Amino acid sequence: MVSEGGMFRFADGVDKLLMLFRTLGCIGDGMMIPFTMLVLSGVINEYGSSSALISLSTDVVNKVQKVYTVVR
Repeated sequence: MVSEGGMFRFADGVDKLLMLFRTLGCIGDGMMIPFTMLVLSGVINEYGSSSALISLSTDVVNKVQKVYTVVR
């Protein structure tokens, strides 16, 4: 195993900054699938609650998109 500070012993400031960016990128990448499912469930629920005569339109998508843009 690596000692307490052994892994970062030879890392300079740039290396630590890159590790921080990589960590944030991994967190963001991991959150994309649940966030996509959340957005798509809102769109599908809106289409399901509307009447069958209404065709697919961008109004429903824009409505859900505005809600999740505010949340983000």
